[in-house]
Amino acid sequence: MKFLIKDPNSNILSKGLIYKENNSKNNLKLKSELIKEQNNFCAYTEKYIQKLDATEVEHFNSALKFNDNYYNYYAVLRVANLYKKDSVYKNATFFNSLFFQSAKQFEKRIKFVDNTYIEIDENDKESKEFIDFLGFNHERLYTDRRKHMKRLKRNFEDANYSKNQIINYLKEHKEDLSFITAIENEFEIDLTNLIKK
Repeated sequence: MKFLIKDPNSNILSKGLIYKENNSKNNLKLKSELIKEQNNFCAYTEKYIQKLDATEVEHFNSALKFNDNYYNYYAVLRVANLYKKDSVYKNATFFNSLFFQSAKQFEKRIKFVDNTYIEIDENDKESKEFIDFLGFNHERLYTDRRKHMKRLKRNFEDANYSKNQIINYLKEHKEDLSFITAIENEFEIDLTNLIKK
């Protein structure tokens, strides 16, 4: 999950943007900045956000809502909240450690294998709970990811694309970049440059 990482040099911090109750104009600006920072991806599902998609500013730790800041905000597709298990994990340790906001920490603790996110160390309860909390492997999301990958794989095989041709295709068709971690894993490619600002 590439879009959970937080940037201490974020425009959101430098502009002093915070979520405000009953202030849709302000919150729209915040959401726009989050989407831009996340390179048009939903932070929780890794789906590429299209113009007509229903998105919202999500408060990662909902208990902090209206008393939170940049480190608790993510732009997500509305459906992503259906996967989140707020009530089950309200006292989870990941709310304090925020390990997932560091790419290095995330990669040390969570990996993507066979269309599923898993904790690298089977004794890492915090990572296991975090995966479950955000519903990374929710049945509907799992199925959407599998279908998307199946379609891309079939299209690239039919076109007999090399790795460079796949990268060039995805550069031109950003809407097909949904589930970017799965794409990188399946085709053994690095798409970091496609999502750099």
